[in-house]
Amino acid sequence: MKFFCTLLFTLICFYVNAQFTQYPSFNEVKEVCDLGEKKLCVCNFCAFIVDEDGEIKTLTKGKPLTSAEVSCGGAEKSGKFYAVGYENGNLDVFVGKDFFGLKNISFNNSKINALYCSDTLIIAACNSGVAVVDVNKREVKSFCEFFQPVLKVQIIDNQIFAKTLNAVYAVDFFDINIEDFFRWKVADLFSIKEEDVDYYKTLIKNTLANDNINFLKTSADGKISLGKEFWTEISNGEIKNIKMPDDGNLTSAFYNPYNSSHVFLGNENGKLYEYQNFTLKAEYDLFEKVVDMDCTSEGDLFVLKEKSLSVFDHNGSWHEGFKTSNATALKKISDNEFWILRENQGITAVNLNSTPLDFSDDIIKNFYPKTSGGQNIGSFVTSLCLDNNKKVWVGTNKGVCVLSYSDEVFKDQFSFVKPIITETSEKDGSYSQYLLNTKHITAIECDGKGRKWISTLGSGVFVVSDSGDEEVLRFNKENSALPSDTIYFMKYCGKTGEVFFATSCGLASYMTDTQDSQKDLDNIKIYPNPVRENYSGEIFISGLEDNCDVRITDIAGKLVYKTVSQGGKISWDGKNLKSNRCATGVYLIFITALDSKNTTVKKLLMIK
Repeated sequence: MKFFCTLLFTLICFYVNAQFTQYPSFNEVKEVCDLGEKKLCVCNFCAFIVDEDGEIKTLTKGKPLTSAEVSCGGAEKSGKFYAVGYENGNLDVFVGKDFFGLKNISFNNSKINALYCSDTLIIAACNSGVAVVDVNKREVKSFCEFFQPVLKVQIIDNQIFAKTLNAVYAVDFFDINIEDFFRWKVADLFSIKEEDVDYYKTLIKNTLANDNINFLKTSADGKISLGKEFWTEISNGEIKNIKMPDDGNLTSAFYNPYNSSHVFLGNENGKLYEYQNFTLKAEYDLFEKVVDMDCTSEGDLFVLKEKSLSVFDHNGSWHEGFKTSNATALKKISDNEFWILRENQGITAVNLNSTPLDFSDDIIKNFYPKTSGGQNIGSFVTSLCLDNNKKVWVGTNKGVCVLSYSDEVFKDQFSFVKPIITETSEKDGSYSQYLLNTKHITAIECDGKGRKWISTLGSGVFVVSDSGDEEVLRFNKENSALPSDTIYFMKYCGKTGEVFFATSCGLASYMTDTQDSQKDLDNIKIYPNPVRENYSGEIFISGLEDNCDVRITDIAGKLVYKTVSQGGKISWDGKNLKSNRCATGVYLIFITALDSKNTTVKKLLMIK
C-alpha cells in the first residue's frame, strides 16, 4: 500500500510539473565551468550546458533541477560530472545520464556559495563551512564548521583552500580530522581563474532580458507583457525584449483590447509610451509615477498615477481627473464604475455617472472592506478580482473577502463576506475556517470554470472553487515546479488558459484545463496530436464555445469518451469508458455547441 501511494504521488507530481513552463532569464549568466569539451553556465534561477558545436541543453526547476534557488555550479574538468548548489544548502549531482540529490549538505540549511569538483569529490563552500561530497558513495564525506561564510574553495597540491571574507585557510587533503576547524591553518591567498561570462549571456536568444518583473499584463488574444528595465512580450512561445527610451523602470502596461499590437507602457518617472507594432508612436509626460491602466468599451484610457487619475480619450485628448493618494491598482468593474486600491487606506470606488470624461458629477466612495460586524479585514488591501458572476473578490494581507454587488458600496449599508472553507487534517479531522485567513494575498484571478487562483507572499498558490468553500489545487515549491512560494504578481490568460506567476525566483506559468469560451468553433486545437506511445499526460481540446457537447469515438463509431465543456477547454486522459488506454488508431471528435448549434468534427491519432 505504501508503494502504491508513493507511486501515485509521483505520477501526480509528474503530471502537475508537466503543466508548468519555466521562463527564467538565460542572459543572467554568473558563472561558467569547464565540463570536458562543454561548458556549464549558471544563471540566477537556472543553468544551461553548451557543447563545442553550440548545441544547448537548458536546466530549469523540474527539468531536471530540484529547485530554482540556484546559487552556484561546478564541473569536473574532464567532463565526468557536474553539480548545482542551492540557497537552501541542497546539492544536485549529474553523472552522465544519472542523477542524485543531497539535502542540506552543511547540516544547517546554509547557502552553498561555490563548488570545486575534482575526480570523484566535490568541495562545497557554504555559509557555515566546508563540505566534502563523495560522488561515488553519494554522501557527504565530511563537514567542517567555520562559523562564518566560506566564499571560495579549491584543491592545490593536495591541500584544500577555503577563502572567507577576512582570510584564507588550508588543510591537508588527507587529514583524517578535516572536520576539526583547528586543523585548518591560515594560508596565503590563492587565485581562481574565472572565465568571462559575457559571451555566454547572448547564446540563448528566446529568453527574458533579465529576471526583474514589476508587472504582468495580458492581451485579449493571448499575449503577455512584463518588465522593469525592459519591456518583454511573450506570444505563442516567442519572447521579444524592447529597451525603453529612458532609464526609468517600467511599472505598468496596457493592451488595446481591440488591437494587441497597440500597447501603452508607463514608468516610475511619469512617462507614458505608446507603441504600435513594437515601434514608439508617441511619448507623454505625466509628471507622476504611472501605477496602472484600464479603459472603457469606447476606448477611453484611464491612467492611474500615484496621486491622481488622468484620461486619454479615444480622440487623442487628455483630461485631468481627481486627486488620490497611495494608489496601487486600478480595476474596471463596468464601463461606469472603477475601483482604485490605496493600500492601508482601502479602496476608492468611482461611479462615472455615464460621463467618463466629466469628473464633476462623479460619485466617489472611500471605504475599507469590513465584515458585517464592522471589523476591518486585514490592515491593507492588495488585490481585486471581478469574477464570472460579477462578484468582487478583494485580497488583503489577512485573507480574502467578497462583495456580491459592487454598487452596494455607494449605499450606506454594505459589508464583505469572508468565504468559509472546510479542510481536513490527520490531527484535527475536518474543520472549517475563513479562507486563507492568515495569508498575505498578492493576486486573485478567475479562470474559465470560475475557480479562483489566489497567490500569496510566502505560501505559494491556492486554487479554490467558484464560491471559495473548497480547495481544488495547491502549488508550492515543494510539491510542484513552482519556482518559489513568494508570488509578487499573477495573471490568468483567458485566451490560452495559462496562469503566469512572477515569483522571487523568476517567471513561470501553469497550463490549466480550461480557457475562456470562444464565439465560434473556428479555432479548435487538439494537443498533443498525434499522442505518442510514451505520452502519459492529459489531452487538451481548446477553442470551444461554452456548453459544448464533446463526443470521441473510434473510427468504427464506438463511443470512448463524452463530456460537456465549461469554458473554452476540456481535458481527456486518453482512456475509454472502461478506463483502459485507447488502442492505436484514428479517433473522431464530434463537437456541438448546445447554445449556438455550431458543429465540427476533428481527428486525433493515438499511438499505444
